[in-house]
Amino acid sequence: MKKVLKWLLIVLVVLLVALFAATKIMSKDIPTGKSGPEAELLTDKILNRLNKPAWDSLEFVSWTFFRGEHHYVWDKQKNYALIEWDDYSVLMNLDNQNETLITQGGIQVENKNDYENIKEIAWAFWCNDSFWLYAPYKLRDEGITRSIIEVDGKQGLLVTYESGGTTPGDSYLWWVDDTGLPTSFDLWTSIIPIKGINATWTNWEELPGSAMIAKSHKLGPVEMSLPKLKAGSSLEAVDSSAEKWKSFYAHIQINK
Repeated sequence: MKKVLKWLLIVLVVLLVALFAATKIMSKDIPTGKSGPEAELLTDKILNRLNKPAWDSLEFVSWTFFRGEHHYVWDKQKNYALIEWDDYSVLMNLDNQNETLITQGGIQVENKNDYENIKEIAWAFWCNDSFWLYAPYKLRDEGITRSIIEVDGKQGLLVTYESGGTTPGDSYLWWVDDTGLPTSFDLWTSIIPIKGINATWTNWEELPGSAMIAKSHKLGPVEMSLPKLKAGSSLEAVDSSAEKWKSFYAHIQINK
């Protein structure tokens, strides 16, 4: 038995060393770009191609993500979101997370520790999953630096998030086609050990009003999609959970 445990430990150590070495080999250093007019021109080209004014004017969006396990309904104008997974349902004011209503199995969560833990999980889900929905529209968000990168005669836009979300400091190098439509980005993030890994942005769909959304991504061997994507001018057009929203609005008024 001791010999078996010894060999298992040796195998585990060898696997960990191999994984560490593979991660180092596959990782790329983050490039140094040049900020200024060229970077801003490329930013304009991307945002114009995607029709950012049309995206900004959208009122409601709903989608599923991560193999259909996470479901979202977003009131963009009020910046409220319904975040659902398993038997949890979280309605959150994204600008003020203290205004959050949580139910589990249809029963309101009132225990303070459970409430705070679930709220933190919901916020983390939102930050990650909504990024895969509309990251290109965030190129001029507050706290972002932009710089131009040139590789083999091709230009890319390097953006670094110096604040916001759950992992400030992450960087993304966007690659676009000749029209300015994003095709992929290279990632340098704290949660992915391989630095500079590429993720695709494909299967673009035009939403009502002509804003563009990529419904498919591939990150290494992992494929992600945004099925059941809907956009509209009313909550009823994208979601059937009107009663949950009524409870949320009542919850906000009571707790103000």
